[in-house]
Amino acid sequence: MRKIIYGLVAMAAIGFQSCDDTARLIKDVTGTWSGAPEKLVDNSASSATIIDTYTFTAIPDTKGGNVTITSLISVTGQIDGAQAIVQPFSLSASGTASIQGTWTAIDDDEIALSLEPKTLDVNIDPQAVVLSSSLLSGNTSAAVDSMKPALVQTIKAQVQQAVTARYLSMKHLDDIDVKGAILKYEIGKHHYTMSRQGQVAQLMDN
Repeated sequence: MRKIIYGLVAMAAIGFQSCDDTARLIKDVTGTWSGAPEKLVDNSASSATIIDTYTFTAIPDTKGGNVTITSLISVTGQIDGAQAIVQPFSLSASGTASIQGTWTAIDDDEIALSLEPKTLDVNIDPQAVVLSSSLLSGNTSAAVDSMKPALVQTIKAQVQQAVTARYLSMKHLDDIDVKGAILKYEIGKHHYTMSRQGQVAQLMDN
């Protein structure tokens, strides 16, 4: 009988410890964390980098809350002149993307993410789209400027496709380790390090 009682007490103690560890993780990750630049697109036609910021908001008396991911995106590439209007020219652009969802602490070092695709928002700043060529004259510059609206939409569509795949692959943050202002975790086989907003963070990708 005593063995049964001792066993129940031990199990209860383990359960309380697990709850404490999960509560600690919830407290530690709540807030805003920023990462370092990562490759979003990398092919022969264009390259894009992305910097993610996670904002975790806890809901009292639950094991998680709401999460918002916002990203800064930079794009560079080269485009052939359309219909010989201009010579091939280089392109640079920047924009933002964001998505919202919920998060749940599964145990002391794992979080499940559920991001909602319908909340995805992608914006490309038309003023930040820059086209350049050493052979541009006044006339061809005007022609290039007239192409910008279509280019903005093309860039937006490509970025939206890339960030959708990226965001929806974020289902679990594993092996989470929070030490002060540094957050380390894994997604799949990739290791990441982030810092609280306003502090330096470094990404490590194995």
